[in-house]
Amino acid sequence: MNGGFNRHYQELLSWAESARQLGWLSEADLTSLSQIEQQQAEALFARQGERPLIVAFFGGTGVGKSSLLNRLAREQVAQVGVQRPTSHEVTLYLHQDYRLGELPVDLPVAETRIAYHSDDERRLIAWLDMPDIDSVEERHRVLVQSWLPYIDWLVYVVSPEPYQDDLGWRFLQQRAEKHSWLFIMNHWDQGRAEQVADFRQRLLSEGFRNPVILRTSCLPRTVEDDFEQLEGSINQAIREHGLEVLQRLGMQAREQELLRLSSHFSQVLTGYPLAGIDAAWQDLLQRRLTATGSALQLSAQAQIKRLLATQSDDASDPDTSGSVTRIEDLPADLGSRIWSSRAETGLDDLVMELENLARRHGIPVKPFASRLRAWRERGKAELLGHMENNLLRSLARPGGLLQRGLYHFTGWLSWLLPMAAAAWASYHLVVGYYLGIEGEAGFLGLNFAIHTGLLIGIAWLLPWLLRRRLKPSLPGAVGKAMQQGIASGIAGMRQQGGAVLQQVGEELAQQRSALSIVQTGLQQDLSLQPAESVSIGVAPR
Repeated sequence: MNGGFNRHYQELLSWAESARQLGWLSEADLTSLSQIEQQQAEALFARQGERPLIVAFFGGTGVGKSSLLNRLAREQVAQVGVQRPTSHEVTLYLHQDYRLGELPVDLPVAETRIAYHSDDERRLIAWLDMPDIDSVEERHRVLVQSWLPYIDWLVYVVSPEPYQDDLGWRFLQQRAEKHSWLFIMNHWDQGRAEQVADFRQRLLSEGFRNPVILRTSCLPRTVEDDFEQLEGSINQAIREHGLEVLQRLGMQAREQELLRLSSHFSQVLTGYPLAGIDAAWQDLLQRRLTATGSALQLSAQAQIKRLLATQSDDASDPDTSGSVTRIEDLPADLGSRIWSSRAETGLDDLVMELENLARRHGIPVKPFASRLRAWRERGKAELLGHMENNLLRSLARPGGLLQRGLYHFTGWLSWLLPMAAAAWASYHLVVGYYLGIEGEAGFLGLNFAIHTGLLIGIAWLLPWLLRRRLKPSLPGAVGKAMQQGIASGIAGMRQQGGAVLQQVGEELAQQRSALSIVQTGLQQDLSLQPAESVSIGVAPR
């Protein structure tokens, strides 16, 4: 009968526990869910799905609850106080067709008295006499509270004078929606009509519409009372509405409570203004990471100057095995040396400021915390990786493409031009010598030798000077590599930092969607028969 409630309760509980672990709900939110009663009266009986309507006498000390049950049973089934007017145990009076099973652990078996009858006309109702709610003995209140979740219909019993008992009214207010109600002013032989009118007015002020108040007396018949209507009113409700409808009223209240609580959770999640912090989030990332990048640039310059000041120019010759210098000549932890304490502190401060930004806007920090710390560590590792990769690429192919091309071209020219000049001089030397022997021209003299030497020297010197000028500088190559690595690493961190907010927003949207599915299922399965349709003891809504 109540499988739907169990399913929806477990679905909402599972969702709420997940949301709490992720940080979207608090422990207090989960506590409010755990306080919803899950007990079901079907659990009391040996045959599941078949049980009577459980009706309980509830009230303060000395109002005559046990005497009312004995009068109903026409025998002594409930113990009536002698030394003091109070019951010390729970008495359950029911038809023999409904055999109890193993009582739930939250019910006190040792303090529960079971009495059976065989009257088939009274088969559909099980009567329960509970201890006094206002007793000085704490155990009595525990007994009452243990049984209340299993009760369908509460008969609230008062006596003419002390019917305004505060403790009884407090329970009445707390459980108003969880039961059907019938009200009895017992000891009517001592009562007056104005007391019934005042009692009715107080019930109306508590939200009970059309409360039925019966007057009874358990003494030998001295006054006319409404005792015959007590059982008749409940039987009439069973005939008009059906036993299952009356049994579902309390469960329906729990389902409504589940729905209200799920709506509260939905309002909590909807109230987180993630979109409202996007601009401030991006601004923090921009400012803080720019400052961190500047600090790293200064640290890189200082480290490069200190490490490469003694490197010889020859060590950067790109003609040696295709690299500027041996990689092992540079420290393996160059990136870590550049990563300064200032940069470390800057990232820590940035994480704290981003968390504080969320906290100031009433957004839970927990969904951000682990992501921000993972982003910080991953961003640092990737930034160092960018610097290392750029350094390796720069050492392997220093300088720009044009610079490298011109450098290699001047290397060719440094031997090609002198050889061309020498070949030209050799040609003219041979031709001049031949013409001199033939007498057709004079022999080449000192001027030719001087000019030839100058030509060959210039042909070698110009490419050499250009090559020297174009040769990539190791400090420059490393500095540029570090600058580019830092810039690309900072840009990556900024992008990933923005993605953290997006990921949190997606997680929140997923939580809202999952809750919406639970709510939709609960609304669809919620009973279509409202509790207000039962005219006796209508509970406030």
